[in-house]
Amino acid sequence: MVKVKEAKKGDLAALDGEPNTLGGPSFSYSALEMFMMEPDFAVLVAGPSGIVIYHEGKGGKSRILLMVGGSVSDLLKGAEDSSRRAGTSKITLEAAADSAALPDLESAGYRVAGNVANYFGKDRPALFLEKIL
Repeated sequence: MVKVKEAKKGDLAALDGEPNTLGGPSFSYSALEMFMMEPDFAVLVAGPSGIVIYHEGKGGKSRILLMVGGSVSDLLKGAEDSSRRAGTSKITLEAAADSAALPDLESAGYRVAGNVANYFGKDRPALFLEKIL
């Protein structure tokens, strides 16, 4: 188990441009820094791994935008804890059907709730997953 914590600027270099294990785009240092400063976003790290979550607010949902690295289970637990503190009632995300994170997502209780055609670009659909908190 790796400790999950709020990212600091020094943590962002390890995440800069790294592949998004969900299948989406990677984020630059400057984008990650911007997310860190916004009150509705959480950027969490676990060693060299990281996750970006957007919280809609109390009673709304949280949305995972980026997951980098291999500490998937620890990052998901951190995202869920952050979402509960924000008062959201569920977490959603989009992942490629061939994402290496899918087994960890499913074992953590995330369920496929639909498909999104061309989400990652032409002929690159996504699975829409959610978990009720």
